[in-house]
Amino acid sequence: MGHAIKLLLVEDEEELIKIVETYFRDEGYDVRTAFSAEAAISQLSTFTPDVIVSDIKIGELDGFEFLEVVRSTPSVKDVPLIFVTIMDDRASVERAGKLGASGYIIKPFDVEELHVKINEVLGQKGMKKGT
Repeated sequence: MGHAIKLLLVEDEEELIKIVETYFRDEGYDVRTAFSAEAAISQLSTFTPDVIVSDIKIGELDGFEFLEVVRSTPSVKDVPLIFVTIMDDRASVERAGKLGASGYIIKPFDVEELHVKINEVLGQKGMKKGT
């Protein structure tokens, strides 16, 4: 078996963090969490995830600005980033796509839906893990 898939979850809702973190740990993922974009950026200096899952409303820097930082950081610029957010307006979805988001899931969502999306984007990179 290869290495555990490394997931960085950027979310400010503690309950949602617990649900997602528990689910993916049980699936064998190496899960790290951050409550804000700033905390996530500092984690990226020592942790290179295989996939990032981020809310858009996450502190002083929003998810769009966080994605711009990720895309301009050489060590993580190609890491897929999936947004999970309550922002269901067309402008936000289009902005996410233009900035290079790999997926966009509207809250509330089922964690298995997120798992399918993660497998989809990792499959495109040739590294998916069980469903």
